[in-house]
Amino acid sequence: GHLRRYRLPLDGGSASSTVQSDERLELPRIHDGRATAQPYRYVYGVGTHEMGNFTDQLVKIDVESGAAQTWHEAGTHPGEPVFVPPPNGTAEDDGVVLSVVLDPDAERSFLLVLDAASFEERARAPVPHAIPFGFHGQFFE
Repeated sequence: GHLRRYRLPLDGGSASSTVQSDERLELPRIHDGRATAQPYRYVYGVGTHEMGNFTDQLVKIDVESGAAQTWHEAGTHPGEPVFVPPPNGTAEDDGVVLSVVLDPDAERSFLLVLDAASFEERARAPVPHAIPFGFHGQFFE
C-alpha cells in the first residue's frame, strides 16, 4: 500500500493521515539509530515494479518531498531492506542498504549492497544456492 503518516494528537483532537508518496511500499524501515518519535526523512521498503507482481523492487522514499528512488532487476525478489550507517556518518542516508535478493530462475540468491544516498548498487555477494525467501531482514555488528 501507500506509505501514510498518522498523527494522533495527545490532547484528544482528531486523528489525521497523509499519503507520503505515490510509490507503493511494504515492510517500511527507517534508520534504526533514529529513536521513535524523532524526525526522520527517509523510509526504505520493498515494492512492486508493476501492479499485481510479487515484491520485485526496493524503494527509498523522501517523506519531505514525496520523491522515490527504486532498485529493480527483472525476475528477482528482494527481501526487507536494512539500513546500515557508517561509524561516523552524519547524514541520515549516509550508509548502505542491504537486502537478500532471490533469483528463482537461477535458483540462487545474493546479498545486495546499495548506496543509501544514491540508491545505486555498490556490490553484490552471490551465494551458490537459493536462500529461502524471508519476511524480515536484520543486521548485527
